[in-house]
Amino acid sequence: MAYSPSEIKVKPIVCPSLICLIKQLSLRNIKRIILMSLACTIASFLILWQPAYLHLRALQKEKIYWQNVLQAESVNTEGDDRPSIVPTMDQLPDMIDQCRNVFIKESVNVFALNVERFGERLEIGKGVSLDYGLVRFRLRGPWEGILRSLKILEEMQGVSIYVQEVVLDSQGTEGGEALLRIDFCTGE
Repeated sequence: MAYSPSEIKVKPIVCPSLICLIKQLSLRNIKRIILMSLACTIASFLILWQPAYLHLRALQKEKIYWQNVLQAESVNTEGDDRPSIVPTMDQLPDMIDQCRNVFIKESVNVFALNVERFGERLEIGKGVSLDYGLVRFRLRGPWEGILRSLKILEEMQGVSIYVQEVVLDSQGTEGGEALLRIDFCTGE
């Protein structure tokens, strides 16, 4: 039995037009899709925004702190009311010698020291700029003496010394290395 083409009714399975697709969606489904995309956008914003915001706030606090240091030419450690004058570059050898003397007072022998590098913080404009020197001390002596010396150096008034790295020998309980950052000012 053969059918003529006029007798065959073809019903399309997929509607090719966008209007047909929208007709198939109900208002309830459209609301769900919009709410889900809005929720995903808000969630991704909050997840990505929080770390960046916290980092930005920390940088703003540090910027304000260093601007105050440059204006007042003094450094205040957190939670500490005592100001310490930022020394000049001419005083750097004296500060290194003070560090060496602190180690010697705690029965720690400084058998080598190296100024590894100088760091520079470039600021726009004229005036005082804050720079630093990294000094590595090679030490022999009891670990307790080394640790006491480093604590004394960080709390010392009149200089800005920060412990960057401490490596104690694993072979015994004596000796190690300490990398100190010593801040100083240059300029007017």
